[in-house]
Amino acid sequence: MNFANKQVLIVEDQRPFLLLLRGLMHSMGATDIVTKSSAEKAISICRKQKFDVVVSDLHLGSDRKNGFEFVEELRVRRLIKPTTVFILISADSARPVVLGSIERRPDDYLIKPFSQVQLKSRISRAWSKRQYLGDVYREIANDNLNTAVDICEDLLASPSPYRGSCEQLLVELYWQLEQPDKALDVLTPYLDGKPIMWVQVALGKTYVHLQQYDKAMDMAEQVLKRNRFSAEAQDILAQASDAKQQGELAISAIRQAIKLSPFSLPRHFHACEIARNHDDYLLAAESSFAIWDLSKRTVHYDCLHWCGYIRSLLDVAEYTDDKRTRNKYQQEALLALQRGKFDEYLHRLDEDFDVEIFGRIMNARVNAIDGKMLDAKKHLVRSQWAIEEKYQTPPIAFIPDSIKVMYDLGEFEDALKLQEVLKNSEGNLDPNSRFLLSKEQHNSKQNFANYQQFNREGIKYYQQGKYEQAKAAFALAQGFAPVNTGVTLNLLQCLLQLLLKSDKPSREMMLECRKLFKLIDDMPLKQQHAEKYQTLRQELDQIIG
Repeated sequence: MNFANKQVLIVEDQRPFLLLLRGLMHSMGATDIVTKSSAEKAISICRKQKFDVVVSDLHLGSDRKNGFEFVEELRVRRLIKPTTVFILISADSARPVVLGSIERRPDDYLIKPFSQVQLKSRISRAWSKRQYLGDVYREIANDNLNTAVDICEDLLASPSPYRGSCEQLLVELYWQLEQPDKALDVLTPYLDGKPIMWVQVALGKTYVHLQQYDKAMDMAEQVLKRNRFSAEAQDILAQASDAKQQGELAISAIRQAIKLSPFSLPRHFHACEIARNHDDYLLAAESSFAIWDLSKRTVHYDCLHWCGYIRSLLDVAEYTDDKRTRNKYQQEALLALQRGKFDEYLHRLDEDFDVEIFGRIMNARVNAIDGKMLDAKKHLVRSQWAIEEKYQTPPIAFIPDSIKVMYDLGEFEDALKLQEVLKNSEGNLDPNSRFLLSKEQHNSKQNFANYQQFNREGIKYYQQGKYEQAKAAFALAQGFAPVNTGVTLNLLQCLLQLLLKSDKPSREMMLECRKLFKLIDDMPLKQQHAEKYQTLRQELDQIIG
């Protein structure tokens, strides 16, 4: 490899080692060398200049992007060429750190101390492989996955020392294209030969894609017999067990995977999904916090992850039977909300995100968990009014939890409107938010159907002048939507008609009116509801005072 015509970037926060690395690269023939002391400065220069070789230390200062966050951002934002070689170096040989680094796919990972010969050999080997697979990487970078597959297949038609790497790329491309049967065709010839670790892991993942969960679990067990520290094998075991509804095994496996390699966002998202599938809300809360903590300095930063962490604490509170546990996690959530007001990362990620408004939505949820539905509704309505005043369109970050509380309160129509806003939005929800909405829609489906049925029946009876039947139908609808404003007003309207027909209002009817008034008095109302309420109140006041 000729280093003389290569542009090299070195990123190292310790000046003595930075100078050492620069000297080593000079000795290898490199003349065009740029040095930076942080990932942030390096990203800035990468926006203007494309490098052939990037050498970065793993640890680049506390509260700053580290090396594997740096390589991930360069690749995701396409700030380096598809053929650029990225070498990560570190003095830290701890297994979680090494696995977390390797999962970000640097071209090589070097443990300090190392020699110039080692550095040159590793860069040269990585460069040769990148050049051989360069056309594949270019098509992948341009999202032309089918073309990338064609190039891979052409390369495999000729002998090459990079055959294994090419096959790995091809298998991953087939997964992305949702063609696991073709991935299996690539891997099947290896079944009769000597076991190869990457092949066994790839087979396990392919079997999961094919929904052949027993085979996936068998393959994961084979990998673990050879390497008990394989986090990927534990991932396979967790996903297959989850699909087979073997919750205890799935949770045990994903916990072990996290213990082995705790710095993977996809792994923590899987952990959240598995945990919620099997009602382990403590694990979901732990992984939700990890997602927020791991993402805030990365290309995957999003205030949705912070919202997901707060939500996960309230999930623990909502789904526990122990009062002390419920109080503990409610207080934790409220404290986290308070700390969020002063969290520089949170405000830097999204200047428009309003912690106060999100706090109102979360307070509504706390009230709903405690059964204080009227207080919950007041917090929720005021939060939605504040959103309307501040934003033209509701920010995605506020929508999932608003919908959750609306379902809890039985305000189904408002939930549907927000779902429509979400559907037409250009933003993307994170997996945790998608899981919340899917679960709430599923859990509320029957309640919503019952509410609609009885509310329609009530309207039909009212239009026919059958006020007793209408009142009974609306009361049934209210059973599925306890503080729904629309059905409350419908009930008051029925009572008004019944009172007008009676010679003397009965005590029971008067008490029922007052009970319904309590659901609306001092409640912020939409204009159409407010006008209807004022009209009804004036007429009822004339009858019952």
